[in-house]
Amino acid sequence: MSSGKRNVLIIGSGGIGRRHIKGYMETGRADLTLIEPDAQKRAAVVSEFAPKAAYADLSEADLKDFDLAVICTPANFHVDIMEACAAAKLPFLVEKPLAVTMDGVDAAIKMVECTGILARVGYIRRIAPEVRNLRAQIDAGKIGALKLAYLNSSQDFAKYRPDYRTTYYSRPDMGGGAILDAASHSFDMLISIMGRPVTVGAMYDQYALEGSKTEDTCLIVIRFASGAMANLTINQFQKRNVAQAEFIGTDGNLLLEHATLSYAGDDSGHWSEQRDFMEGMVPMQAHQARFTIQAKAMLDALDGKPDPLATLSDARTNLALALAAKQSWIERRFIDLEAVA
Repeated sequence: MSSGKRNVLIIGSGGIGRRHIKGYMETGRADLTLIEPDAQKRAAVVSEFAPKAAYADLSEADLKDFDLAVICTPANFHVDIMEACAAAKLPFLVEKPLAVTMDGVDAAIKMVECTGILARVGYIRRIAPEVRNLRAQIDAGKIGALKLAYLNSSQDFAKYRPDYRTTYYSRPDMGGGAILDAASHSFDMLISIMGRPVTVGAMYDQYALEGSKTEDTCLIVIRFASGAMANLTINQFQKRNVAQAEFIGTDGNLLLEHATLSYAGDDSGHWSEQRDFMEGMVPMQAHQARFTIQAKAMLDALDGKPDPLATLSDARTNLALALAAKQSWIERRFIDLEAVA
């Protein structure tokens, strides 16, 4: 450690890597080192953020010199890097999805668990104030027994990521697509609130994102061990930007729309309670602010404080759900997740 700060290794400097860099810098509690194989990207990050050091390959850095690694590479590299961190007993946060197949995942998780190191997964919405408030109200019984959830997460993806054709997103072998990538955020919300998924069925297709080899639209239904059910819709071509998650219980409804949380306990057609958690920020500011919250949570966790972040076990469940959803449409049947676990 230098100057009381943690030495943090950022592995990968694509769009998500840059968000993590900004988040950790904003905490004022981290000295950053970068791993980025692309010379142009590496030079750009060095010019903009002036990290302590920057390398082209993970092998150039001594992992034992760091307090934390943040793994921001495409998902097909995650398992190998998690194992490298475990071998060096280096705590880490790995971006989602955990991997692109189940190959090597359980062995990597076991290796991490044997070392006892801190390991979390970057499901950024877990730490969003509006999501934590939603979860707390459901846990407190605000809407009675939770039975149903309807989620819609759809937008004109090409507008927000015009470079999608040249990123991991267009490659199924790198973890891209509406199910492995986009839906995994919604899966994480559902898993953290509704518990263990047991059955999944899905349809998906590529409707609009030209040049991509992945699906851009999916309809997914999930049943949980509690008996509750959820319906998730995603498309990545519509013009209206929609982020809705409605949770329906025996005594009321809670609706999260972007960062606005609403509650209704009657049939008046009006929300009796409503709160906007954006607090004056525009959406991209609010999204970046979550990365700072996440960075603070990881740094606090290194100090032994409790954290709300997703675990490797959570992310394994998420990945199994995503892969089963894909299998469901290929085989035209519902998939029993316990049978494929």
